[in-house]
Amino acid sequence: MKVHFIDVRQGDAILIQYGGENYLIDSGKNLSSDKLINYIDSVGVMVLECCLITHPDFDHYGEFEDLIESGICTINKFIVNKDTSYNVTYQTLMDLLYTENIPVDSVDFQDDLEWTMTTDILSPDYTNGFTGNNDNSIVIKLSLGEIDFLLTGDSCEDNNQYLIDNYDLDIEVLKVSHHGGLNGTSAMFLANTTPIISVISSGNNSYGHPSAEVIGLLQDMDSHIYSTADDWNTWWINGGNGSSDVSLNDDIIVQTDGVSIWVNEQLVWTNYSVQQDNNSACMFEVFPNPCNGSMKVRFNSKQDTPVSIHVYDIKGKIVHHLLNNHVMFGNHELIWNVENITSGIYFCKYQQGEYQRVAKFLILQ
Repeated sequence: MKVHFIDVRQGDAILIQYGGENYLIDSGKNLSSDKLINYIDSVGVMVLECCLITHPDFDHYGEFEDLIESGICTINKFIVNKDTSYNVTYQTLMDLLYTENIPVDSVDFQDDLEWTMTTDILSPDYTNGFTGNNDNSIVIKLSLGEIDFLLTGDSCEDNNQYLIDNYDLDIEVLKVSHHGGLNGTSAMFLANTTPIISVISSGNNSYGHPSAEVIGLLQDMDSHIYSTADDWNTWWINGGNGSSDVSLNDDIIVQTDGVSIWVNEQLVWTNYSVQQDNNSACMFEVFPNPCNGSMKVRFNSKQDTPVSIHVYDIKGKIVHHLLNNHVMFGNHELIWNVENITSGIYFCKYQQGEYQRVAKFLILQ
């Protein structure tokens, strides 16, 4: 599966390709460069099975009208947010969809888009009474094998708390909400999502996106950070006035086979956990999670055999050997002092004979 985070300057445009099918989430604003149209054409898309608008803000739907009128590909369906807009550009787009006989549907939370990969709609729950387009963004958890993406639109504080309260948000790839704005990402949200890879879609803007504080939070997580706004040095200028990058050549392509993750064709991470029949499994858990001060590992050995328990950082380097010894039948608990360990995402790997388990956990100092 390929997920293309397309550089449309200050806006979102995400092309998903899997199983011979293509899906487009948001489009960015309409640009004189026709960046989105040229990109869709360059990767050989003849048919878009579905286009989806996370919420009716212009930087998320503005280029769809030009894309439809370009005729470069067939569009089978549109999915829109139930929160409509009376903006002239949005109404013009809706009129065009009607004229072109492109079906339009909407989704609610807990729906499945029925795409070729697993797609769970986490929000909006329209009964929440949230106001504003951002907190009613369509948020999608996209899954293939062991790899989960969280595509957040512009979801902000209220909806992010709703997501934390109602879902397991442990994912590998995060589309950082609201272009890296401070109201779209908090330490608590990251503690629940623990992203291995974080992608920010932004460009030159007057909002200060992405926020230096959000970048700092992602750094504290030791997440791999990528931006459609060029390199590290142009993410913010003059104390936070947005990126100065106008190159439109900073597309981020995240690819997965359900186990490993490549970014722009470079292998970044591999999920080395091994799934086994639970009937032969030993109980194994890491807690608390997140942790600081100390971390506990509890396991139940069903036989007298050697056991190894090692802790790895996000890059796969061993940072601590918790156990590598023969253990007796029964329950065991280990305590690891993490006071001097850098904040970030870690993996605790348990192995007894051929049986392996890996637990992802977060250290927050």
